[in-house]
Amino acid sequence: MSRRKEVVTLTGLCLQNIADNMQSVWMKDYMMKNMEEYNFLFIEGPFNQLAGSLVQELIRILGESHKLNKGCLHLLLQPHLLELSLRSCAGLVNVAIMQLVTVRCKHLTSLDLHSCNRVPAVSLATLIEGLPRLTKLCLVDTQSDSLVLTAIGRSCPRLCELDISRCKKVSSSSLLSLVYDSKSATFCCQALRVLLLQDVKPKGSLDQWAQVLCFVLLALPGLEELPNPSLPAALSLLYHGSFTQLGPCFDGFPPLAEVARSRTVRESDIKGVANMRNHQSNSHASAPKVTHQKSSEMLGMTERLTLRLKKLEDLEEDDMSVLGSLCPLVEEVAISLGSQPLGTWSLVQWPHLTQLVLHCTQKPERTLEEFLATLQVIGNSLRVLSVQNLLWCQDESLPTLLAMCPNLQSFKSHFTVLRQNLPPNEPELPPWRGAPLPLPRLHTFSLLIEGEGSPQAVFQHKLGGFLVSILKGSPQLESLSLCGVQSPLDSVFEVVYGSSPPPNPCRD
Repeated sequence: MSRRKEVVTLTGLCLQNIADNMQSVWMKDYMMKNMEEYNFLFIEGPFNQLAGSLVQELIRILGESHKLNKGCLHLLLQPHLLELSLRSCAGLVNVAIMQLVTVRCKHLTSLDLHSCNRVPAVSLATLIEGLPRLTKLCLVDTQSDSLVLTAIGRSCPRLCELDISRCKKVSSSSLLSLVYDSKSATFCCQALRVLLLQDVKPKGSLDQWAQVLCFVLLALPGLEELPNPSLPAALSLLYHGSFTQLGPCFDGFPPLAEVARSRTVRESDIKGVANMRNHQSNSHASAPKVTHQKSSEMLGMTERLTLRLKKLEDLEEDDMSVLGSLCPLVEEVAISLGSQPLGTWSLVQWPHLTQLVLHCTQKPERTLEEFLATLQVIGNSLRVLSVQNLLWCQDESLPTLLAMCPNLQSFKSHFTVLRQNLPPNEPELPPWRGAPLPLPRLHTFSLLIEGEGSPQAVFQHKLGGFLVSILKGSPQLESLSLCGVQSPLDSVFEVVYGSSPPPNPCRD
């Protein structure tokens, strides 16, 4: 069931009207007089009086409706813009447009150049060097290389989010240049929390790439997200502490052991300062002053380093025992299940976990029942749960699972049902009790069932009763997807919506 179409706001209608009349009204005089002027700084007109957020929304509307051209961009690239996205008109963006942005939009805090791949690296670097206030930057599928990443590292100290996914010119050494300035021998981008590297595949061995990611993890103390298939290998390297030199192709960068030592010292200094402040605030005014000592003397160097990563993807079960102590703040995780029974790993190591994906990549060999005890430990904290390609062997397992997770907002599942061999004379099917399974925050429910042949009538009947309970207990449900569910759905909906008082799932 799809959501009801959202009502357009008055602001949206006004902007749409401007977009519809852009060529016939707003661009007419400009096209005749100023189209060839690329370098003027100011444009007197209605758009320099329009709020920056509305100008950005107008650019999006024009771009998505294919009504945007270079003349429009000349009018809309205003100095008071704080956020700018050229994603919807990436095909128009060239060196001249980048020069306009460089000259006019010096106060940007967010810039999105997704797919603007006609702009050379030199122009990108020049632009970035003039935007020291950036906190968010998207360079997906651009010509970004070492020159650009070096410019980011040296010029954007406030940067919190950077996306350089699908940038083919990003190399291992260029990624190091983002986080370390070899000229000044200092670490860069210390405020960076999210670094997206999807589909970035630098040349060289996987071991070398894992070392580079390990360098990045150590260099950025506040990093919360670093999605990449080689991340588990980097974390394993970091956990075991088997640091080596980066190799001859990375001359100018310190070895991993030195970076790890620097990270430990910095964190120890922070903890030491905090401890001294707490001590001083709790001491009498006449207490003697604490003299400064090296962090290694105050706290020792025996504490294991921990990372602030909150999102982990593509983890194998073998990685779980390593990552618990190394990444204790994880909130989102996707685990790829093997063919072996559940080992020694547990989810209790992640008390902050809110989103979990469990999936078998091959033929389903693992059962839902196997994970019930593990999921019960963190069930109350889960908001999003996806269970994919598992075997469902016992009828009551799925209701039991959902009962463990009362705060779920989204549940997606894909099961292969194993039918039980029942006697030829099946028992009489009792009426559905219809007791709600309370999931007050659930807004998305998806159930895909596979299996050879038709399931037995007993299972179909129990599944129908389960769906009745779900619908009655989920008043906020907006999206319902049922595939391969061979139950009397007409009867399910009659029971749900014919009850008094009726629940409100999927009313829109």
